[in-house]
Amino acid sequence: MGEFFLSQSVIRFLLTIGIVVGVVLITALMRKIVRRFGERRRYTPNRIFQVIVLINTTGIIVTFVLLSAIWGFTGHGFMVFASSIFALAGIAFFAAWSILSNITAALVLFFNAPFGVMDRVRILDGDNTVTGRVRQMGLFFLILEDENGHRFSIPNNVLMQRTILRLAPNKEIPQDQKHANPPAH
Repeated sequence: MGEFFLSQSVIRFLLTIGIVVGVVLITALMRKIVRRFGERRRYTPNRIFQVIVLINTTGIIVTFVLLSAIWGFTGHGFMVFASSIFALAGIAFFAAWSILSNITAALVLFFNAPFGVMDRVRILDGDNTVTGRVRQMGLFFLILEDENGHRFSIPNNVLMQRTILRLAPNKEIPQDQKHANPPAH
């Protein structure tokens, strides 16, 4: 019985080391890929840092889940505690889905944005159409500045649902009939 317990503990210890080393190596590789990708696209260091924080956080969560499974943590008591906390958090933060959708949209925009910081864009949204220069792209919002210096915060999940025109750098902004000034009579 003692040998079985000892060999099981050694196996668990080796698996623990393997998982920790594996997650560290995978997250390091992913961070390197994100840095190279961001530098090639000339993203700001702040934008690259935000994605790296998400990679690190995901690595930590995956590590804890895998180690809990290896060491036999059933989680019954933890599940009761966690469900109570999540119920309270759900009530307190009703808009949590919006936060997650903005973070997900930020990741999609990081790897596949049709525009970049300092590009001129027009976001078509009916009567709420906005035109300006992209000043910052964060985890939750895109900051857009118009010709008058007004800054607009546009949630990332809205950008995934709207048509965005990337405007030529030195050309006049096109006017559409809906937003043009009506002729004077």
